[in-house]
Amino acid sequence: MASKTLGFERPEPEYLDGEIIERHLGSFPHSEAQERLLDFFRSLKQSFKLFAYPELTLRLSPSRYRIADVAVLRGGRKAGEEYPTVPPEFAIEIVSKDDRHVAIVQKLMEYHSWGVKYVWLVDPWNQTFLVYDDSGLHEVPAFELPEYNAQISVAEFFAA
Repeated sequence: MASKTLGFERPEPEYLDGEIIERHLGSFPHSEAQERLLDFFRSLKQSFKLFAYPELTLRLSPSRYRIADVAVLRGGRKAGEEYPTVPPEFAIEIVSKDDRHVAIVQKLMEYHSWGVKYVWLVDPWNQTFLVYDDSGLHEVPAFELPEYNAQISVAEFFAA
């Protein structure tokens, strides 16, 4: 549910150690990238039991709640669980026009430290893919998933 701020709808904020952090409004480039990611993971749902959720709140700790643009859980949601409390297989962020680089990297670092196996960043403004792993944030030409026999290249993703 969106929050009402100044008389208009706003995205749900994140909650970080008692502080409420506003999130940016979506845009066409952001939403289109999110939809392409959801389509990509829908193709893996049957074979690998990967379930992609848009705008999913992740409970990293009792005092830290982050909202992933796309979170992908292996096996789907646990019965009775409102928010995932264990790391998803994937946490994917999509750059919004007004995002600050330092804030995005902090969020990706938290996902990685929490134990998310694949931490991805899609930048629709520069049409790039980035991965956050043990070596930090770096650009890649494609998101590759050998264990799922799947990949998607930057060119394929942004072709429209």
